Amino acid sequence: MFKKDFIQGIIAGILASIAGIIYSRVYFFANEADFSNIVNVYSIIGLNLAACIVIAFLHTALLKWIKKIAELIFNLSLSILSFALIVIPLSITLPLNVQFPELFPGLVIPMLFFPSMAWFTLNPFFSSPKK
Repeated sequence: MFKKDFIQGIIAGILASIAGIIYSRVYFFANEADFSNIVNVYSIIGLNLAACIVIAFLHTALLKWIKKIAELIFNLSLSILSFALIVIPLSITLPLNVQFPELFPGLVIPMLFFPSMAWFTLNPFFSSPKK
């Protein structure tokens, strides 16, 4: 069970990382706001992979502890957590030498949803059919 969730977490992390890198490049070319000293390719890849692996651990733990409604509780908590994380980029104080600091939340907030969207996208491929 954990092996399947772990593989799903790795693939979801790669998918979320690709989406994050593409989004950061599109955001840079659209707004000419460079936040690469704060959010670079390596941090996008690392955080997305780490988030998806943590999601895999939580999914496995919930399926083991709560059998009947584990998927419902997991999906609700992952969605609520994704929305709750919006507070972090809004509360960060950027260095004074960063140009256009008001554009930073516009870059980071959509990226907060990429790990959960990747997990939800891949979940039908990895979940077992209901009996």
